[in-house]
Amino acid sequence: MEEPKKMTSTIVNTTSDVIISTPKQKSWALIFFLSIITLQFTNGIVQTLFFGSDLKTIERIFIFILSVIVLYFTTRGLLWQLKGTREIIISKDNLKLSKLSPIWNKSKTYKLSEIKNIDIKDETVSEGPFAMLQLLRIKDKIKITFSYGYETITATSGIDQTEALELKELIKSKLE
Repeated sequence: MEEPKKMTSTIVNTTSDVIISTPKQKSWALIFFLSIITLQFTNGIVQTLFFGSDLKTIERIFIFILSVIVLYFTTRGLLWQLKGTREIIISKDNLKLSKLSPIWNKSKTYKLSEIKNIDIKDETVSEGPFAMLQLLRIKDKIKITFSYGYETITATSGIDQTEALELKELIKSKLE
């Protein structure tokens, strides 16, 4: 007999907060692509530092700086794909959305009283370039969003429809 699938998100209830953590949906095609670019630019740094004797000093500096910048962004994207987590923290007056990665964290805080219209957006496409991005798991199909003023904010994504319904109900109950 087959076991039912468990939620990908984890929910932690504390005395004052509710913490919902959803791991980033991994795209192995993007991980492979970013790994190749990271290796190439790491090779560029090594080649410039140790084997670039035929290059002028300004060329070596330019290649080194460009390689370090590209290496930072590809490593950041690679670590987001491998270890990234979206976190929703609902406290008494605030809702905090965070994107957590080993070398990069980004957080935004919203007032609970200003949050309206919690909704599930199904952005599934059947053909075209966006369908290919969804098949490769580069672009997410299901998102939980809410209105904040005149802006639509994505709370979390990378989950299936059933999990999205349960998380939507949990967030709605905590906002009331």
